[in-house]
Formats: sequence, C-alpha cells, structure tokens
Amino acid sequence: MSPEGRANEGQIGVHEDFLSPGLARLAEAVHRAGARIFLQLAHAGMIARPLSGSRMGPHSRRGSKEMTQEEIERVIASFVEGGRRAWEAGFDGVQLHAAHGYLLSQFLSPMINKREDEYGGIRGGVRVLKRIITGIKERAGEGFPVIVKIGMDKEGRGMGEEELIEVIGEILEAGLDGVEISRGATDAKEIIREGIVPHQNEAYNLDVARRVKGIFPSLPVILVGGIRSVEVIEEVLSEGIDAVALCRPLLAEPHLPRRWQEGDRRPSECISCNRCIRVREKVKCRREN
Repeated sequence: MSPEGRANEGQIGVHEDFLSPGLARLAEAVHRAGARIFLQLAHAGMIARPLSGSRMGPHSRRGSKEMTQEEIERVIASFVEGGRRAWEAGFDGVQLHAAHGYLLSQFLSPMINKREDEYGGIRGGVRVLKRIITGIKERAGEGFPVIVKIGMDKEGRGMGEEELIEVIGEILEAGLDGVEISRGATDAKEIIREGIVPHQNEAYNLDVARRVKGIFPSLPVILVGGIRSVEVIEEVLSEGIDAVALCRPLLAEPHLPRRWQEGDRRPSECISCNRCIRVREKVKCRREN
C-alpha cells in the first residue's frame, strides 16, 4: 500500500497510478490463461517500518511507534485507492490482508491495540476495516468483490476464536464478499508450521473455518493452512467450505493444480521446511539449495 508498508523488498506495489499499466498486464495474462485473479492489499505495519496501532517494544525486527490519527487516515485512503487501481487494472477483486501480524491485524489485536481513541481496541480495528471496504465499494462499485484474510492467534498477539467470529459479523455489514481463515502472527510458530504430513495433519484451520461457515452460511469461506493433497481438498469442500488456498505447495510446484487436473493425484512435493520464506531473498522453493 506504500513503500514503507512492504514486508520484504521486491513486493509489487499499488500505491501510485504509474504502477497501474504493469498491474493491468498481470491481470490480462492471468485472464488469457483462463483464470481469475484477486490483488492482495497489505501493509506490514510494525513488521515493516515501525508503525502500529499503539506503541510497542522491540519486535522481531524493529520497535514501532504509535500511529497518529492523520497517519491512520492516510493508510485507510491508501487501501481504498489501491482497491480502485486494482479494479481499473482489471483484477477480479481484492483481498485485504488482516492476518499474520500485518497492520490491519495489529488493529484487531487486543494485545497490540491499546489506543483510547476511535481506533482503539477490536472495535476500532473493525472501524478501520469497514471504512476500507465501503470506500472501495464506493469507487469500484458494489459488484467488485472485497474479501478479507483474517486469522486467530490466541497464543500470540491476535484474536481468539470468539473475537474472530465477532469481527467477521461486524464487517459483513460493510459489504464483505468472502473471508479466508488463517491463524498465527509473525512471531508465532503457528503461521509457518513445519512437519506437515499429507493425509495426517493437513488443513489445521478446518475446525475454525467449519464454525465460521456454520454461523455465516451465505458468506464464501476459504480455508488456508497446511493443505497438501487432493483427497483433503475434496474432504474440505464436501463439508461446505467454498474454496482452499495454497502457498508453499505452489512455490515447490507452480503447476501443481495442472498436475492434479491431469490425473496425477500424488500429494504436493512441498516438505514444509519453510526455507522458502525464512530467507530474506527471492521467494522460491529452496529444497535443492
């Protein structure tokens, strides 16, 4: 959403109009291949430069300073304008990253957001999300999908399950079009679990996703977290979850969905070593390095 909001060098940006032609080429290439594409809108907050809902002590990378109301207003506007640019570039929708210790999830964290103004506490974080969602809808139209990636992390710095349910219910009022259920923060082991064995400990967020779907049956629910096999995907979908998301398996095998479609149902080659995301270099599978 802004150069200072990047979690890593080399991330694509959507913070200026001059970036739109490149984004449009990306969307067009995906459409030519017969797929749909959403653009994730993210600000890393205290994971990037030291900005957070409240002043915090040293993090795993740096300390953070409490944001002023003016800075919060600028961030909200940057998300809204990012959504507009994504719409104009031809993306099929956007996803707001409100998980994994990123800025929007910091506002939703009862352990991080200690503000005492209108943006304080979980309700203050909900206010930020609702303003972003309604702002994007005003510029791109009600038919432009806005989904949210959101997670619980009671053991770390995030929300518990009950708080997660409450937040989803609140932002539904703003026109939320779908939710991706995750967990963990950047300083919690849950977000980057190792030792995932196909058919044994996959889909570790399924219980929460199942509950969300039960409470909000008309809301599209996406499950992410440790999915490695076709059989588990089929099981998840049979339980009413609308879609699944993959990350590390696609770094290990970019053409994994095609392999599965062509009948090779072997599990992903990903061994969950996490070397792909722990090296401060180009994101790629590093099993052979």
